[in-house]
Amino acid sequence: MKNLQLKRLLLLSVREKAAQMVEFDPNTTVVLGENDTGKSCLIKSIYAAFGADAAKVNPTWVEAKVDTFVDFTVDGVPYSILRSGNNFGLYNGDGEAIWSGTGVTRGIGPELARLLRFELTLPDRSGELIIPPPAFLFLPFYVDQDVSWVGNWNSFSNLQMFSNYRKDVANFHAGLRPNEYYQAKALKAAADKARDELKVDRRALDRASKRLRSTRTRLHFDLSPDQFADQIDALVAECRGLQVEQDKAQRVLSELNSKRAILVEQAAIAENALADLDADYEFLRRESDDEIVCPTCGTVHANDFANKFSLISDVDTCRGFLIEVRREIETVDAQISAEKERLRSFSGSIERINSILDEQRGELKLRDLIEGESEKLMDNTFAAEEKEIDSQIGAQEMKSDEAAQSMKSFDDKKRQENIKGFYLQQMDSFVQLLQVPNLTAKNYKAIDSNIRETGSDLPRALLAYYYSFIHTMKRFSTSAFCPIVVDTPVQQDQDATNAARMITFCLNQIPEGSQLILGTVSLHGVEYDGHVVETDTKNKLLKADLFEEVSDFLKPYYSKLLQ
Repeated sequence: MKNLQLKRLLLLSVREKAAQMVEFDPNTTVVLGENDTGKSCLIKSIYAAFGADAAKVNPTWVEAKVDTFVDFTVDGVPYSILRSGNNFGLYNGDGEAIWSGTGVTRGIGPELARLLRFELTLPDRSGELIIPPPAFLFLPFYVDQDVSWVGNWNSFSNLQMFSNYRKDVANFHAGLRPNEYYQAKALKAAADKARDELKVDRRALDRASKRLRSTRTRLHFDLSPDQFADQIDALVAECRGLQVEQDKAQRVLSELNSKRAILVEQAAIAENALADLDADYEFLRRESDDEIVCPTCGTVHANDFANKFSLISDVDTCRGFLIEVRREIETVDAQISAEKERLRSFSGSIERINSILDEQRGELKLRDLIEGESEKLMDNTFAAEEKEIDSQIGAQEMKSDEAAQSMKSFDDKKRQENIKGFYLQQMDSFVQLLQVPNLTAKNYKAIDSNIRETGSDLPRALLAYYYSFIHTMKRFSTSAFCPIVVDTPVQQDQDATNAARMITFCLNQIPEGSQLILGTVSLHGVEYDGHVVETDTKNKLLKADLFEEVSDFLKPYYSKLLQ
């Protein structure tokens, strides 16, 4: 079991030019603050830094565009994570980037899964088995102020991307089915998917093969190439000669078509120029003024005989050029027609080839021989492809069977009974300790139970469940063990005795070696001399005087985030 421990949280809002810095004790940290002092925003940011957003986030906090940075350790090895919007960066203890990118499910999620050996797999909406995002890793450890005191297994947003996730997630985290079970499950799913895709290919190949065979004319004699040795040589020579002549004709046609395209373009340009010159001459002829001012550039031109004569000369030159181009186009068109006719003349060569193909030796034609040989080649190709696909299908089926056996070996019924028994013992004990008299064992027997109670008893019943599950994890799970984050447990108008009872329970009943971060408005008279973080200003969790310090510290991390 990997062990994740939080060291420090940095919050930075460039928009508000403010920041916050919080140190976490390795054992217990109490985040103490009145309502609207940002206590819950701070707590929600802890797991949000890892890509696990709380079910509800204050809209004002969202608008502040707060970047989060967390120093943490995994089995004592230091790491850091930076989140800026949908961009994430993961760093080692020396601040060197291990990974950077965007997104959660296909981005930071798989990186954290590898780091913490989180290998649960769940089917997404399309049925593909994937490792779920970090919210499913942290789900047993985070108790959110807004939603977790009215129902369990719902602390984070977007959990419904997987239908019916509760049972699989609870079984995995409790250790009923370890990492190895889900590794084997993923291998089986991959093998089954590959096998099914190969079977689709195999059926398509069978259909194609049957269609080709159904159109054949069956021959009732053996085909012997030796009988047609001379004819085959002649056929090859004729085909080669025809190919050479066709290639020459195609090249000439290509060149002629290119030449024609250029001439057509030149003709179009000459026609446009001629039209413009004719229009200019008509304008000068009709104009009686001795001078004409250009409406575009303002230049003054003399309207005399010299200018008119120059235009007439230009018109004649342009008309002559156009006539010449049109003649060249006619010449090229004639050449193109000749080459096309030359291509058609190859029909004689094609007839000679057909006559060779139709030569007989008894009942056998060369055409039959060639068709038979090509069909034989096609049959051999189909047979080889079928054999290869069948071999691959068999290999995938073997992988699937091996994975199924592996899954079965990790589905240990005796171990599961021990885990369930331990969980029930914890629940029985904690229900008594928290004084939830109406909650009976049948209401929490299943390890993924949906805890139902009413009034002020519900938060205490849920607290008993959360801690029972965490104790079960600590003892049996192969999943990573993460900090326990409990936000404002005193809910639903608890009386003074029960409020103190819940705070005492939260502080004292964590498993040995666990890290607890507890958010609360008050300690309700409970003695506590450990580490305290206070949020003491209404609507001002972030501090302007910390902005420069935090901003300067994060600059090298930002630069690596963008690489």
